Amino acid sequence: MRRAAVPIVIAGLFLFLFFPSYMVQWIGLVTVLLVVVAWGYTRVVDMGLVIERTDERLRAYKHQIVTVRLRIRNRSILPIPHLMVTDNPGSLYTGHRNHRLLSMRAGERSDLVYDIKAMNRGAYRIGPVDIRFSDPFGFFPVSRIVETEARLIVYPRVYPVDIAFHHGVPAGSITAASRIYEDPTRYRAIREYVSGDELRRVNWKASARLGTLHSTEWLPTINTPVLILLALGVHDYEQRNRYAHSERTIDAAASVVQYLAERKQEIGFITTGRIRGAVDGVLPTVRVASGIAHAVAILELLAELELNQDQVSVVDRLLERGRLSPGTRVFYMGPALDEDALSRLLMAVRNRSLLRLYYTAQGVQEPATARPDGVRRFTVTETGDELFTL
Repeated sequence: MRRAAVPIVIAGLFLFLFFPSYMVQWIGLVTVLLVVVAWGYTRVVDMGLVIERTDERLRAYKHQIVTVRLRIRNRSILPIPHLMVTDNPGSLYTGHRNHRLLSMRAGERSDLVYDIKAMNRGAYRIGPVDIRFSDPFGFFPVSRIVETEARLIVYPRVYPVDIAFHHGVPAGSITAASRIYEDPTRYRAIREYVSGDELRRVNWKASARLGTLHSTEWLPTINTPVLILLALGVHDYEQRNRYAHSERTIDAAASVVQYLAERKQEIGFITTGRIRGAVDGVLPTVRVASGIAHAVAILELLAELELNQDQVSVVDRLLERGRLSPGTRVFYMGPALDEDALSRLLMAVRNRSLLRLYYTAQGVQEPATARPDGVRRFTVTETGDELFTL
């Protein structure tokens, strides 16, 4: 019982026990009963009030709007005159719409809905929920915390990109122009036999039905597994606009991951960045694999990365990994490599046609070794929707 109610109860008992007047005794008794009823009222309402989240795991891309929904249920047999529900969004911006004042009937259900603008990538915790209510007389205000939380993952911003692949590993999901990549498991058409067609192309069933020789054509497709090297050392970037340039590079990596995942390609990931808040100091590596869940895992990793204060080379991390699988392309993303790092990268990727360099524009002159022969080189622009330029 709250201290404010104690004097009221004492005064009521005093009137009831020590005043001979029935009217005064009645007033004292009613006063005590009102306090007891008010106390029981708050206990019943408190036990019947339920706060739940419709989604405990939320995802959004940077600069997108994500909706948070809390379900409020009054399962008690009593109404709630005034109920204040406040969700704790942490550092996320809600426009001061993360609270609601409402009245609820017995058994009623309502929602607290508000939007969050995901301004920066990262992993965020939303919650817990603070609720406040009282009995109808205001004798026993209740304030408590409901331990229900949600996790919001804000992915890096994804830009539309176009990465042309003309060569790769046979039997994939990207259509190729060259017939040397024909996939015998993907039927294309039947045409009349042409002198010089291989015997394995002859479709004997169709030839018997049509009375003349016919050949089968298959769809030429390729698979292009890609290993992304993302340089995220604090010493890799110029001090001026370091944060903006590193964020732009992370956006570029996320855009490439999204592009490859939509085309069902295999993706791997090596970085020198650290996971924000991690205490083990292990630098993340993701093996080359395919699938939507695999791509989402890389995007979630990109969402939580931060610059590494230690001086670590992403090329050294690639060399520690060992030999690459045949046909694996390597995409380096980060500031321009110096002569030593570039030579070691060329040693790891012996076929230069499989290497692409995506250098982050930092407003400084690149070293002359940043343009090796036979290697395609792109520039990650500083601003704008056009992410890559030659």
